[in-house]
Amino acid sequence: MYFKTKPNCFLLSIASLLLITTLSLSSCALLPEDDFTQNDSEIDDQTDFYHPVENGEDYSGNGLDINNDEPDDNTLAELPKIGIYSGVGSWDVNVEAFINFFDFYEYTWILVDEKDMGNMDLAGKIDAIIFPGGFAAEYKNLIPNHDNLIYFVKEGGIFIGTCAGAYYASDILTWHGTDYQYPLGFYDGRGIGPLAGQVNWGDVTGFQLTPGHPVNESFNQTLDIYYFDGPYFDIDETASVEIIASYVVNNQPAVIAGRYGEGKYLLFGPHPELGGYSAQSPEFNLHGEEGAQWPWLQSSLIWLFDW
Repeated sequence: MYFKTKPNCFLLSIASLLLITTLSLSSCALLPEDDFTQNDSEIDDQTDFYHPVENGEDYSGNGLDINNDEPDDNTLAELPKIGIYSGVGSWDVNVEAFINFFDFYEYTWILVDEKDMGNMDLAGKIDAIIFPGGFAAEYKNLIPNHDNLIYFVKEGGIFIGTCAGAYYASDILTWHGTDYQYPLGFYDGRGIGPLAGQVNWGDVTGFQLTPGHPVNESFNQTLDIYYFDGPYFDIDETASVEIIASYVVNNQPAVIAGRYGEGKYLLFGPHPELGGYSAQSPEFNLHGEEGAQWPWLQSSLIWLFDW
């Protein structure tokens, strides 16, 4: 599976644009309407990689075997139940990678979509929800009920966002210097991107791991991770935010965590779940190899759940 275009950098579909003519912003780029090709044949030609479960239905997958190794021992007595957002705006490559990741580490997970965001009792089904990379403007404009998600986190739920999901969780999305108000505001600050002129879409770039942070204790001081136009975070010195990693190229926070009401959030600018991509060979490794950083991602999640 591959994309010659940049699938997590499109604006909304033509139908969506009719709904949001005043603001059409993706997780990654502002493009002229004529350039938006959500119905591109290569993007529509996608395999059905989802497990055959209904949204909201319980499902526990089987762990995968990476290089014949067993998954690391989990430090939690019981792993939380995860909702993987796979609805409008999500990037299928990213969703599949997270499905494989959670299978490998033996989590229980369900798929949820924009309809579930509107009417599901999230706390009755899941402990945490992850929003993958994709289309931040679709998250903002086509998910019908942000209040349900806000209530879930405020009352003790956990939000995890990568790239578009991290932009979506920020109070302000800043793209090429222009600010856009976003609805969740779990992180009360700006998610800023892209790193144009410093890191290109699809590059592997270096991340400085915050010394002494529990997430990073078993890892080298720097880590190389794939980047697909995700944000860095403009953090006020008075903000109560955990900085887990920063971009080497600009020394700005790249992975952060914080609290919202009784709940918590963890936001990734990069994509530690993805591997194997290059412009010359635009395939993705979705099984934890070829540059994916699954052990560090798992360390981040275990720390978050126990924090």
